[in-house]
Amino acid sequence: MMFHRRNMDKNRPRFKADKRFLIIVALAIVFTAAVLRAPITSMGALCVEVQDDLGLSSAAMGLVTTLPLLAFAASALFMSALSERFGKSRVLAFGCTAIIIGILLRSFAGPFGLFFGTILLGFGISSGNVLLPSVVRDNFPAHVGVMTALYTTTISVFAGGIAGFSSALVAASSDWRTVLTMVVPFAAIALLLWIVARCMMRPTKSTPEHRVLRLHPATLISQHLLKQPLTWWITGLFGVQSILFFSLVAWLPAILTEGGVSASAITTCVALFPIVGIPCTIFVPPIAQRLKRQRLFGASIGMICVVGIVALFFVNADATAIVATVIVGFALGAPFCLCMYYFGVRTENPEDSSKLSSISQTFGYLMAAIGPACLGLLVDLSGSWFLPLTVMLALSIVLVICGWKSGSGTIPAGPAKTD
Repeated sequence: MMFHRRNMDKNRPRFKADKRFLIIVALAIVFTAAVLRAPITSMGALCVEVQDDLGLSSAAMGLVTTLPLLAFAASALFMSALSERFGKSRVLAFGCTAIIIGILLRSFAGPFGLFFGTILLGFGISSGNVLLPSVVRDNFPAHVGVMTALYTTTISVFAGGIAGFSSALVAASSDWRTVLTMVVPFAAIALLLWIVARCMMRPTKSTPEHRVLRLHPATLISQHLLKQPLTWWITGLFGVQSILFFSLVAWLPAILTEGGVSASAITTCVALFPIVGIPCTIFVPPIAQRLKRQRLFGASIGMICVVGIVALFFVNADATAIVATVIVGFALGAPFCLCMYYFGVRTENPEDSSKLSSISQTFGYLMAAIGPACLGLLVDLSGSWFLPLTVMLALSIVLVICGWKSGSGTIPAGPAKTD
């Protein structure tokens, strides 16, 4: 049967699809999602062991944790153009290959391999970050909310599970190099599934098998998106969420330590922070899909974040630390899922969906890369966490505004493309 894609360019080849093809695509999405954050969190869990074994400075290890975010920002804008030239399935297959090679390099090629492999890994992960929302929109237009929930939940579950499992294995005397390769089989399966999906995508006889992409029309659409206010409200939502999330990943232990929280409670809070956002990945996209407008929904999520940041000001015991961590962890899990959903539904066609995702993630991850360092500088200048927490509170208020403004509307299609 002919698979229907709404608002597609009339010149774009249409492909025959059946249930087997959609199952393969769904499985490919899930296995790709499994390796979009787990390689990063596993390295974070093993930083001490890696640093000691390779003899690296703290600054060098800090660079290792920042490099993936910089790679995301540097490569995100290119992914939509590459997908139109080579096809989404090919780019995602190349991305999975880069993830596999990057993991092996950083595990077994010494200090140089650690840095180069981390950069290559970041480029590979960026392909999934940018293109999965568009793939979902393209192949499951009636189930964007459910499919978004499926793959964002997979991202969160594997990110938390692999990090915890990595720490347990190294504690049991396993070699960190071998432990870091745990996600390679998932990336390999995803690679094979994208290859199979590509082989199953056969154009009908009425359309050409290959389509040449010219850069100028693609650039016109990018310029068109850059002129749309909704693009920047969604970018703001993604960017502020990224700053707050990665800043707390880096500095939550220090914030709680200043509040007099015990070491055992801090360990519990660090483990809880990424886990409590998992329910959001399950419920937020389907709820958003049921609502005609998501303005109040998005603003409410931002308000929960405000409450969580305010709670961090008053942490002075183990119990209050756990409560504050649960609130802010839950609140920061929701905007990420909402953005993934918006990438799929706030444009009129899948091509613009991938470009919107590229723009938002480029600026968002760039902000996330510099955010923790800027907050650390404020701590050095002020001598306490009061000023940095005040900045985070202001950012959470911006999150409320972006949540409201991004909660309705559709970005019009750009100029028609010509070959």
